[in-house]
Amino acid sequence: MLGHCLLKTFYFDRVIQNHYYARPMWDRVAIDSVAFARDASELRATVAIADLPRLHDLLFDHSGEIAYSLTGAVNKDGIGSLRLGIAAEVLMTCHHCLGPVELSVTSVRTFELVPGGQELGDPAEESDDIERIHADARLDVSALVEDEAILCLPMVAGHARGSCSAPVLAGDESEKKKSPFSSLAMLKRR
Repeated sequence: MLGHCLLKTFYFDRVIQNHYYARPMWDRVAIDSVAFARDASELRATVAIADLPRLHDLLFDHSGEIAYSLTGAVNKDGIGSLRLGIAAEVLMTCHHCLGPVELSVTSVRTFELVPGGQELGDPAEESDDIERIHADARLDVSALVEDEAILCLPMVAGHARGSCSAPVLAGDESEKKKSPFSSLAMLKRR
């Protein structure tokens, strides 16, 4: 009886009675950061660059993937941490010729987990490879990977000196443009 009731209640099309099964819209990986560190868990995966919208404006195209490794640990003082390593080959836009520049992005960073109610402290006092973040029961791993990738990219990308091709101009370059004042010069000579 219950199966019949569910079948009549939850269907997509009333006439044909086809059921509607959709892929979940939120399929990003989320972890409980404290439990992940406490259990010394490890996660290795890839995320498509096309799924990281904040990177789109910085890159030449959205193809490729970022491979990442996330490892949890607890130090001798009982402080949980996450170690994130990323690696990717990306294309940025050359600021000289506006063509694609292939860059290798690699980074390893340790995130020290701070309870939600505490302050993170002064970033100037942190070492270069350790960053403090608030512990989160639903930490979005893709956002963490995206943040790290953004921080690894150079502000301005360019080809090696001498290997840049000049931008292509519209029209024929050999054609010398005529000055708009050349007709006045002819009138002056008369």
